[in-house]
Amino acid sequence: MDRLAALFEQLPLPEITRLLRRTVLAGIGVGVVALGLSALLGHALVGLGACVGLALGLVNIRLVTASVARVNERAVANPKRVLASQTLARLGITTVVVIGLLLASIQVGFGAAGGIAVFYFLLIASLVRSILKQGAAGLSA
Repeated sequence: MDRLAALFEQLPLPEITRLLRRTVLAGIGVGVVALGLSALLGHALVGLGACVGLALGLVNIRLVTASVARVNERAVANPKRVLASQTLARLGITTVVVIGLLLASIQVGFGAAGGIAVFYFLLIASLVRSILKQGAAGLSA
């Protein structure tokens, strides 16, 4: 958690906003493609699950940013502990949702698990792109 925070600290706030926007737009694109492709292959429920997983990833990132903003506003004595407990709660809720989807429909559940994984891959790819862009800008200056 500290290392990820250190990566985000290297980026200016407008770049973090662009990074999140880029991730959301890429997630929407992947969701549309997953839904269309899975429908063509006769497994529309997997595509639906992928869209649900992408949405879960998006909601989690939005909740993370809101949690960090609240902790910064309140100047909590031990912010790492508060953020870690909130992260654990979100992870637990996400896990329960995916397990519930798996019990309801194997295809939707596996699609959701895959969608979450793809969302975080997109987030990391966007983060790496931003860091490399910042590094290249720093080298040319």
